[in-house]
Amino acid sequence: MDYLMKNMHFIFIHIPIAMLIFSFVFDILAVALKKKDWHTAAILCLVVGTLGTIASVWTGPDIPNPAIQKHALYGKITMVLFILLTALRLWFHWKKKAETGSRPAYLAAAFIGVLLVSYTGHLGGQMVHKEKGPMQRPNGQPAMQGGPATNGTAPASSPANSAPASGKPAP
Repeated sequence: MDYLMKNMHFIFIHIPIAMLIFSFVFDILAVALKKKDWHTAAILCLVVGTLGTIASVWTGPDIPNPAIQKHALYGKITMVLFILLTALRLWFHWKKKAETGSRPAYLAAAFIGVLLVSYTGHLGGQMVHKEKGPMQRPNGQPAMQGGPATNGTAPASSPANSAPASGKPAP
């Protein structure tokens, strides 16, 4: 349970990335295919994605690191934009009985939101995967390279340490 509490941000962050992008995609599809039901799916994704954004910002680590500060700033900007878009869209949907998902102004703002959530995710990914890629061992060697997975070094006779048939050393 302690592991979950320490890593809540990393659990929540994927919700807004997926849901907010799909909300925009569903609205574009609704316009292109002239299917109003796709707007309903877009609203649902928008609400869930916005709640995920709030949870992601709320659970983000508060460490005095310039990289985290920039990521947190863009996360908060993204959150505020999507809270406003969600509130306006729901208000128009319930009070005015109007669908805003096909209006150019809404689509432009949602596209800016998609760019923001993408850039914020990129900044977060840079912090997590910059020094060691997701497919690297702790010693910095690629995990998919030949050799045993236990200690990160390949035996002298393994394909990872031998020259290919061309005679040039392997990269």
